[in-house]
This record gives sequence, structure tokens and C-alpha cells, in this order.
Amino acid sequence: MTRISSRYADSVTDRGKPDRQDDEVGERPSSELVTERLSTAEVEDDIAEAQREMEFAAVERLIFFTDAVVAIALTLLALELPVPGGTQNAESISISEMLGDARQHIDDYIAFLISFVVIAAHWRLHHRIFRYVRVATKAIIRLNIYWLLLIVLTPFTTKMLSIGHMNLLRFGTYAATQALQFAIFAVIVVLIIRGQHVSPGLDLQGLQEGFRQTVALAIGFAVSIPLYVLIHQWAFAVWALASMVSNLIRRLWHRRTSA
Repeated sequence: MTRISSRYADSVTDRGKPDRQDDEVGERPSSELVTERLSTAEVEDDIAEAQREMEFAAVERLIFFTDAVVAIALTLLALELPVPGGTQNAESISISEMLGDARQHIDDYIAFLISFVVIAAHWRLHHRIFRYVRVATKAIIRLNIYWLLLIVLTPFTTKMLSIGHMNLLRFGTYAATQALQFAIFAVIVVLIIRGQHVSPGLDLQGLQEGFRQTVALAIGFAVSIPLYVLIHQWAFAVWALASMVSNLIRRLWHRRTSA
């Protein structure tokens, strides 16, 4: 193990980079470093080191898969956007007609922006947490798959949100889907923290902060459903309020830890 660490440190130093800087800050090593360590462990026949690097590689594969699915979901959102004036006889349509048609589809564009921001919030939380994760258990992988299922369903629920007259079923389906997704990710964070699936010396305050943000967003979407019965479309403001509260929690936590 000592030979592996020293040999790896020398190779990193030769490239002009700090020795194991990613390990020192508690973040996951890059794919290149994991591959290099795994190759060295196999040459040295170090089973324990090879197993550790294989766990790193498994988490890396989960992250890549997650990023790909999120990117596809965002792409599907854009593909569903209606073209102002349509695609038929586009050359004969005037600018005023295009603008008038765009105003008729304003709900579609607003729904797209909402879902884009929501999916981006999901991805940011996932990225913020999994950058420190070094072991992905079967439970974490299973919950991550459920989380991705709801990501893939977001273009469908967005369509429900934008087409037809708004009602409790349309609004509630979208809000419930997002609330469940944030709740699932909160459970993932709890499993990561309790299982200590991060660097041994990592301060867990960042993970706890991410958990609080996730819970705040889950509660915001869930509470907006019964509020829709009382305030109707003003319930959309609850989603923005939940995001503001989530960011406020993050800032207060940063101030507390800095102090």
C-alpha cells in the first residue's frame, strides 16, 4: 500500500499537480486517478486497494449515468416546446402572426422554464452530495434509479401542467412528483451520512446542509398541493418560496460555519 501511494504521489507531482489534493479536501478522485490506482493495485496484487478503487469506479459510473439521464430529460423538455406559427407554411407567416401564436402558447414556455429550473435544482443537489460519495450501496443505487424515474417523468408532468385548463389534478400531479423526488433524495443523503460512505476525515456539515435544502424543497412542493385549493394559481409562488427558503438555509449555514 505504501509503494502504491508513493508511486501515485510521484506521478501526480511529475505532472505539476498537488499530491492527492482531491483526497485532502474530501472529494472523490477523478476518473483518471481511479483508473491509475486500480491498474497499480492489480499489478501489485493488492486486493484491498483494488476493491476500494472498484467502488470508486462504480460510483463514477452511477454519476455518469445520472448526468446522462438528466441531460436527456432537459432535451425532451425543449423538444416539446411549440414553434411560434407552427412548422407548416412557415415562409408565409408574418412576424405579428408568430408573436400572436407565441402568446397563445405562453403557458408552455412558462412550464418549460419552471421544469428547467426544477431539474437543474435536482441535479445541483445530486452533484453537491455525490462529489463526496465513495461507496454506493445497493440501497443508494436503487433509490437513485427511482429518483431518475421521476426525472424522466418530468417532461410528461410538464405537459400536464401546460395543456388545458389548470386544475388540482394537473397541479397536484406535478407538485407531488417533485415532492416525492426531493424526499427520495433526502433518504439517499441520510443513507450516505449514516453509512459514512465518504472520506473518513470529511466534515459532514456540507452533506447535512444539502439534506436540509432537500427537505425544505420537498415540503414546499407538498404544501403547495392543499394550498392550491385555497389560493389556486398563486400556489405556484410556494415553489419559488421553497427555493428561496432553501437558499436562505444554505447561506445561514455558511455564515454559522464561518463564524
